[in-house]
Amino acid sequence: MPPRSYIVAVVVLGTLVGVSFFLTLGFSMLVWSWMFAVAACILGVAGAFKVADGLRAPRWIGVALASPGLVWAVGNLREWIQPTPASSTRYDLIAAYLAVLAAGAGALRLMEVMSRPHAAFRAGYALLALTALLVGVAQIGNAMGWAFTGNPLYTIPSRVVFGASTFVKYGAFIGAAVLISMRRDVEPWTAAVISLVSAHLLWRSVYTIILLRIPEHGNAFMFWLQPVAVFVGAGAVWRMGSVLRGQPCPEWSARPSPS
Repeated sequence: MPPRSYIVAVVVLGTLVGVSFFLTLGFSMLVWSWMFAVAACILGVAGAFKVADGLRAPRWIGVALASPGLVWAVGNLREWIQPTPASSTRYDLIAAYLAVLAAGAGALRLMEVMSRPHAAFRAGYALLALTALLVGVAQIGNAMGWAFTGNPLYTIPSRVVFGASTFVKYGAFIGAAVLISMRRDVEPWTAAVISLVSAHLLWRSVYTIILLRIPEHGNAFMFWLQPVAVFVGAGAVWRMGSVLRGQPCPEWSARPSPS
């Protein structure tokens, strides 16, 4: 079970959201969604560094795991300071996508260290690298006016690669959370929450790749459900990092593979 302080915080936040919704006829929903998103960014970034530090992992893994939150913060901070044109927004989305790929590679590395050697890990790295390469080719092709990037013979295999890499990166998040919980005796609820949030994001990503559009939501409640879900997931990452930092851990390079 989560610590009592976490449960109290969730109850208080839920009460505040419910009361403000009825008092302002839903206007506060937009404000609350941004507040949850900002809080999730802070907790997620700090928690990612704490997890890497608790596992004595190389610094790049902490940076990779925290990169989606860092990219989101930079993009939104720039938007708040000075609104950007549509072209800049597109590049922000590309940067966010590449950041999630980097985070997936970091999570995959954590899985590899805590598991037996397997060729599937190398295949996962290769798939993530190929996806990043395809993103770069698409951007260069748009800038240079290359016609082949719009040809179905290119776009269909590319979408297959994007779909496969989506399963790899979110599967790595789930796998790393479960392995950390099992190998390091971290509270199981943290792995469960991270897995549920990752599964939700996986569904959204696959839906977008297959149908080329974002899932439609029928009411305003679903509008801020995702920031709340990510906030809860970020809280689980923070808790996992806090527990890991309080445990003794051998050096990263000296840790033996599980038998």
